[in-house]
Amino acid sequence: TTHISTDHVRTSTVTLPFDIIERYRDIVICADIMKVNGHPFFVTTSRNLKFITGEFITNMQTRTLLTCLSNVRATYAKRGFHIRHAHMDGQFEPLVVPLARLGITANIVSRGEHVPEIERCIRTIKERSRSVYTVLPFRHIPRRLTVELIYYSIFWLNSFPAQNGISNKYSPREIITGHTLDYNKHCQLEFGEYVQTHEETDNTMAPRTVGAIALRPTGNTQGGHYFLSLTTGRRINRQKWTPLPMPNEVIDQVHRLARTNKSPQGFAFTDRNNIPLDDDD
Repeated sequence: TTHISTDHVRTSTVTLPFDIIERYRDIVICADIMKVNGHPFFVTTSRNLKFITGEFITNMQTRTLLTCLSNVRATYAKRGFHIRHAHMDGQFEPLVVPLARLGITANIVSRGEHVPEIERCIRTIKERSRSVYTVLPFRHIPRRLTVELIYYSIFWLNSFPAQNGISNKYSPREIITGHTLDYNKHCQLEFGEYVQTHEETDNTMAPRTVGAIALRPTGNTQGGHYFLSLTTGRRINRQKWTPLPMPNEVIDQVHRLARTNKSPQGFAFTDRNNIPLDDDD
């Protein structure tokens, strides 16, 4: 491989119609926690806008959940939207006062009740993620691949106009982030595809490529992509790569990384109490 200079980056922001910002300035979000193979995710969705966020968390302590909600609040505020109400279940009751300081009114449902919007959102994420998992050649995946599969599903759910949303033209991602996707840049790879990423080169005999598994687009203007390095087992961000057929040695290496992580086999969705999520509406 040879070094290829990056083209000039042209940044542009989607300008929303004034009536969308004016009418939907005040946001109502619904939040809950789901677990995938035992790994917790903090998931939110907004009414009307249908924008979904998901964040992998290491624990479910009050401080961690408050940090996640603050990040979600900052994401909406960047485009002039303000979270006014948050619908959550009893686990989030300790957040009522901290959220009030942020100007957010928390509505905590009673025991045995659920917030229908977030339950349906999690069901959709589950369906999309399992659909991708079933076509992967791996049957034992490491933690990072599990986390990125959830991020991948949420990324593309946000990238198309939402059914029963506020616009047939703008996707939730365009409304909240202001960035649009380019098919020629962001749709080049499938999740789980094998590639050789191009590394920085010099005149030594050091390897110029690294075997990796495609994860998802970074979403930047240049069309960068996240990969799982088969050498380190960590996520890397690269701009250039060469797709190749996947040899059996790559599948064996992914299974080896999964065993090193002590990841469970399969792909199981549960609630915060480790109770399996069913497909009932």
